[in-house]
Amino acid sequence: TVSAFLVDHFPVEPAVGYRFDYKDRSLVISGDTAKSINLQEQAQGVDLLVHEALDAKIVARMASVAQQAGDARRAKILSDILDYHATPVEAAEVAQAAGVGHLLYYHIVPPLLVAPMELIFVEGVDEVYDGPFTVGRDGTLIRMESGSDEIEVEELR
Repeated sequence: TVSAFLVDHFPVEPAVGYRFDYKDRSLVISGDTAKSINLQEQAQGVDLLVHEALDAKIVARMASVAQQAGDARRAKILSDILDYHATPVEAAEVAQAAGVGHLLYYHIVPPLLVAPMELIFVEGVDEVYDGPFTVGRDGTLIRMESGSDEIEVEELR
């Protein structure tokens, strides 16, 4: 069963997330959203939550640099997107409150171009979410077999 539900991506409306249920396995894909109660309710007890995330500290710094460089348009866009995307910690709070089995970050802003950026990106996540999490990359493969509680994460490169 595939279900669509509303998420908070104001001023873009409507914005949706998706829930997939197959046999005894389930997953939710957040879509673009700020932290959302409806998303949390839809993710209740799922095996896997695939959640977008934006590092607000890095994006705010990028906006400041754009402003200082005289690029007002880019600075405005970067400042605005802070309002309608979840941070990694907010996504982890949703996962914890919903009792999610595994959290996978996707649609990561800004792109994590070097390994140290990933450590900054997930800072504080393990303080609010006690389950496993993965920072997705192009080629991340997730396996969830029916009849098993295991979730396999593999990097195809």
